[in-house]
Amino acid sequence: MCISATVLAIASLATAAAGTVVSISAASANARAQQDMLDLQRKQMLEQRQMEALQAQEAAVQRAEDYRRQRAANLAALAASGVGENMSFLQGIAPAEEKALRTDLANIRLGFLGGQNRMADEIRVNRLNRDIVGMNKTASIAGSLINFAGSAAQIGNFYQTYNTPKATPRGTATTGGNPGDIVVTRGN
Repeated sequence: MCISATVLAIASLATAAAGTVVSISAASANARAQQDMLDLQRKQMLEQRQMEALQAQEAAVQRAEDYRRQRAANLAALAASGVGENMSFLQGIAPAEEKALRTDLANIRLGFLGGQNRMADEIRVNRLNRDIVGMNKTASIAGSLINFAGSAAQIGNFYQTYNTPKATPRGTATTGGNPGDIVVTRGN
């Protein structure tokens, strides 16, 4: 059984095309999966960002409530003692407590803002990674198409090499009736 150059060329080209399609499909599926994963991570980061904002608000409210409770307890103790000297003592402590409250609230806000900046950076990196996945997909598809073009060129070269008549020392080689069949005629 003889396989002609044409059949080999067609089979090779079909195999190269199938490999290219599979490679492109795999690159697309991989890129979709990575982008879905990055989208999910971004969503989780945004949710975490909102959660941190709520926690910072809760901490600020709790600190303010603690201050108010302490101040009310101090005033109640002063009223219960009936001693006027304690009033001047509390007047000296109250500004220090208010300053401590302002400092604590500022620290809570600063910690929150630091966390928000870190989260914003992570979200930017996530977006950049998503863009890189898209570029890698495009490069992978381009590489597959270039490989297919190279395979097609090699197959064409193979077909041309084995389907071109060649001169022989005793005669000439010609193609027969079917493409790929080579008939050699011998001279005297």
